Amino acid sequence: MRKELLFAFTAFFFMSLSAITGAYALENEEQEKNVLQEQKDINGDGKQETIGLNGILSEEENDFYTRLTIQITDSKEQKSVQEVDGGFNPQLELIDLDGDGTDEMFLTLAENELGSKKRFAIYDYDGTKIKEASIPELPVMTSSFKEDYKAELVIEGIKTYNFDLYERKNTYEQLGLYQNGHLNESTELIISPFSQLKPSSYKHKLTLEGKQMISGIAPVDKIAYLETVWTNKDNTWKLEKIKVKEISKK
Repeated sequence: MRKELLFAFTAFFFMSLSAITGAYALENEEQEKNVLQEQKDINGDGKQETIGLNGILSEEENDFYTRLTIQITDSKEQKSVQEVDGGFNPQLELIDLDGDGTDEMFLTLAENELGSKKRFAIYDYDGTKIKEASIPELPVMTSSFKEDYKAELVIEGIKTYNFDLYERKNTYEQLGLYQNGHLNESTELIISPFSQLKPSSYKHKLTLEGKQMISGIAPVDKIAYLETVWTNKDNTWKLEKIKVKEISKK
């Protein structure tokens, strides 16, 4: 009798475990979402590939995807997969950024729910594997607050920008950055990463248009926007245009 009970219990245990495992797999399958699915000749071999951006949609945070993967399936059903860190509202755009006749994969992700902090990446596909390409990178920059509520931004080899921040005098005095217009200690400005990087057009060329924030003593102390335009040739980014737009506190 004890043997029969043992066999019955064992059978019940494995049946229950199988049901739990199946339900868990089904739950994960239901969570997995295809953000992008497109067929295109992405590497110029004359044959269409299937490009997909897949991820697990979080149940706790709206529009947040984990376990993101870019997957390319060729005409012979061979797959190439690139894992990507998760984020909010992922978007993958197929676009020929370097003018070589084949598309790159341009990925945009938000790192917070508001979308105020973003991450960008570019991927190439050579017919066998996916690899990450470079994104535009500004030349060396130095910055500092100056006497009498002023600040300076130097973009090496390009231009020096000067900011008159007198309208923020009271705030800076209260926080101890200045005392009667005298700078208490050497302090740099904050140059944020790209908050925007998007395909655009400049002088009949396909470009990426970037936007960064220049801030003072904290990210909320917004001084100016740094706007740039970039072209790509032979996998090298060239800065075509740069502009600084000041933000007034008045």
